Amino acid sequence: MALILFGVATLVYRHDPGYVPQLINNWWPVVLILLGLEIFLAGYLCRDDVPRLKYDFLALILVLVIVIISLVIYVFNSSGLAARLTQALGAASYTVDLPEKRLAVAEGVKKIAVQGPGCEWHNLQLRSGSSDDQIVFFGQAMVTATSEAEAREMARNAGLFSHQVGDTLFLELREVPLYQGFGLSARISGSTLILPAGLAVEVAGDKNGAGLEMVLDYLEADWSITNSGPIRVTLNRGINVQIEACSLAAEMFQGNINWKIQNRLTSTASSDQKLPVPTYNQSEPEVMARATVGEGGPLLKLFSRDAIMINTR
Repeated sequence: MALILFGVATLVYRHDPGYVPQLINNWWPVVLILLGLEIFLAGYLCRDDVPRLKYDFLALILVLVIVIISLVIYVFNSSGLAARLTQALGAASYTVDLPEKRLAVAEGVKKIAVQGPGCEWHNLQLRSGSSDDQIVFFGQAMVTATSEAEAREMARNAGLFSHQVGDTLFLELREVPLYQGFGLSARISGSTLILPAGLAVEVAGDKNGAGLEMVLDYLEADWSITNSGPIRVTLNRGINVQIEACSLAAEMFQGNINWKIQNRLTSTASSDQKLPVPTYNQSEPEVMARATVGEGGPLLKLFSRDAIMINTR
């Protein structure tokens, strides 16, 4: 009977992969009941003076093994691991939208501080908007869940969150939260954050080497960007900005602007001087580069342990 039930469950599994684990999880004690009934019926139906049903040492070992396995299954179920495994077997990957946010900057805010997620930026693009005091965020996430509705629900808890302290507005980018389970995953596949060009901005980027992309059409206040991975900046040709960047070596400064390389520890140095290029295992960038785009203007400060590429379009 146990083999018949397992065979039927296997047939169902072909059409509904998420049903069989739940069926087995709910009805596995029936196997123990069937084994007990078999022993009782065999003893009851045996009418011989010497019963043919015998318990030998191997049978006792087998019963002990069955009991131990049953206890293990019980612990497996009661701990919640069975439910997580069932969830993982029926999971699929879905691309869902992150909650779009439009925040009006309150009066009195002078600076915006952006804190990246704990792991990676995952293709975040920072843009400078017009001079109006509005912040816009939108993006997409790749979520592995048992249904698209569940994936959308999980994505609702990700994205942009804000709180104000004094004259500083703090923006936090949160990843998609994951329930504990096997095979579940979630990541932000792409997102865009548009910040007002008229406010000072301070960005504390990713600490695990992920890249950060910036598109600046306007800039009316100083911006400071710190990121361990590469920084790629695209500037509008009509923008006026002063650029000050720090990285590990002179060859890290790339793009089509006119970089002026200098040692970070000295005040002035021409680009044709021979500079001491630090080794890549140093923890802090030791080379500074400056550039002026247009007629100069607000200061854009970039700090990275990787390449810094700036292009004008």
